[in-house]
Amino acid sequence: MFSNISAQEVENVENIFKGTRLVNAQSANLAEQGEMLLLIQHRFGDISNGLYELFGLDQASMRIGFEYGFTKNINLGFGRSTFFKTYDAFGKIRLMQQNEIFPFTIVVVAEGSVPTLRNYFPSHTNKFSDKLSSSAQIHLAKIIGNFGFQLSPGYLNTGYLPFREEKFSTYTLGFGGSAKLSKKVSLNIEYLHNFNNVLSNTRPLSLGIDLDTGGHLFQLIISNSQRMFNQALLTETAGEWSKGNLFFGFNLIREFKLEYY
Repeated sequence: MFSNISAQEVENVENIFKGTRLVNAQSANLAEQGEMLLLIQHRFGDISNGLYELFGLDQASMRIGFEYGFTKNINLGFGRSTFFKTYDAFGKIRLMQQNEIFPFTIVVVAEGSVPTLRNYFPSHTNKFSDKLSSSAQIHLAKIIGNFGFQLSPGYLNTGYLPFREEKFSTYTLGFGGSAKLSKKVSLNIEYLHNFNNVLSNTRPLSLGIDLDTGGHLFQLIISNSQRMFNQALLTETAGEWSKGNLFFGFNLIREFKLEYY
């Protein structure tokens, strides 16, 4: 029986989600081999500030990033955020892909980030190694019909955080889901949890709508977090859904084919 299965072509589930970001955080999706993704990510300010701040328009935060599929199962990416002038980079490897034999997609992500804002950090914590944050996550994802699910255990080392005046290490856990409403539209939800009591008020819950226009993926987002890279998502989330302190934003993702030989 095993030899008969092995001799047949195994059909993989290619795209559990529409984008490489579920909402704010990484999804189990990868850019295809030879594909370059340009990400323009924008988050407005707290909408609860009302008309005076034009519901957050006056306090925007941005990130621009690039992701490239070096092979079918390996992606590398980097980006730059306006928040603390932070640079981030990551590597993403798909270990297994869901098919009729194996029930899950398994993806490993390692990420690092470093702020470059001048004249802000205390002199004794201003070295590159002091400010460097690192994290690792395993994404376990599965698609069932029109629904996709993701579980993401991980570990985070924050580097020095000026607002806490120290650094932290903590285990993390992410939950995500996606419902396909049509061929071009999906509804997403994402929750990120850390297990550090000091950072207990920084647990982002985010909703998103994916609009696939063909060459672009447009993601509309509402979240209690204004941040767009892993360390800040898990340590700098300031909003609360119960109080209406929320941030509206979007991800604009453009695909380019950059084959190499």
